[in-house]
Amino acid sequence: MPLKKLYILCCVAWLLCACGEKATYRVELKLSNLEAQKLYAVFESDDQKQVDTVAYQPDKPVQITRNEGQFDQLTVYFENHKEGITIYLEPGRKITVTGDARYPLTLQVKGTRTNDLLSDFRKQAATLLKEKTELSGAALPEVDAEERRKEYLPRLANIDHELALMVESFIHKHPKDEASAILIRDYILDPEDPTRAEKMIGTLSPKLDDTRTVRNLRAYCERAMRTMIGAKAPDFALRNIYGETLTLDSFAGHNLVLAFTASWCDLCKTEKLLLDKIQADFPRQDVDVALISLDEDPRDVREQMLTDPMRWNVFTDSAGQSIRVLEAYNVNSLPRCFLIDRRGMIVLKTDNGIELRRTLEALLKKK
Repeated sequence: MPLKKLYILCCVAWLLCACGEKATYRVELKLSNLEAQKLYAVFESDDQKQVDTVAYQPDKPVQITRNEGQFDQLTVYFENHKEGITIYLEPGRKITVTGDARYPLTLQVKGTRTNDLLSDFRKQAATLLKEKTELSGAALPEVDAEERRKEYLPRLANIDHELALMVESFIHKHPKDEASAILIRDYILDPEDPTRAEKMIGTLSPKLDDTRTVRNLRAYCERAMRTMIGAKAPDFALRNIYGETLTLDSFAGHNLVLAFTASWCDLCKTEKLLLDKIQADFPRQDVDVALISLDEDPRDVREQMLTDPMRWNVFTDSAGQSIRVLEAYNVNSLPRCFLIDRRGMIVLKTDNGIELRRTLEALLKKK
């Protein structure tokens, strides 16, 4: 589940006016293969986000407008929140979005130089992007589908490699365009190892250094370096649903599974990540499990946990505490699990319960 989804749940809903020709920002969507549903329009700038909901009817153009505020991008999410399209804004410029909604990665956005360049790239890479969309849908990390995942994941890795090579070629032709920085973020940036992304950022024109995209890229790379395999795990101080404040040192001498989850994330359920079996099968003196939930209300989480015979260490996002740890650990999708050894070093980052259990078993054999 892409992290972009979290923006919707963390933002305060804001109803926009659907006004006429004088709108400062105006985007028209003409999409095929999209059933009637609610769309979420997230306007963003450096210091603010505003969220609108827009009713979509099949085969009818949708107008998204805004008459006030300073924004540089708009992301439109479909109702299922799994996919979206980001549009780069300029005041007074009408922008159109067209294409097949089943393949959000291939949608064509026209109306500014940045959008036009990105759409040209998507058009050139359309075959790969369609295949990536189809295989990604079939290769979700379900713990009971390991063989199917093995079948698709190598091809997905090859597609990502081919796309990265296309991005490098694009950047060499357009080093002065922000579209190049956006493609680095979308197709080259690896949260496990940002080295390649940092190298490509270095080939961009210095005039892009003050753009929000490049600033955020550099900051992300810096955080990613701090959470690479073998790095010292960032400290935290969190209050769990029982009122206890715990830090990383609270788990000193134990192997710790730090799992970022949310109740609305189906793949985050403890049984799908095998966390229930890990909690039951490994002694607490060897392994602790801490669940960091993005749910704001601890009462909702506590009610769910009351039906669970295990006493989980659960931390919710009351007062924004989980979001701060999520940022420190550079988490950009859910679920996300970190395995931290007895020395406080990161030894694994994964969203796969099978991989987590196997790594943990190998780690305990070295004890």
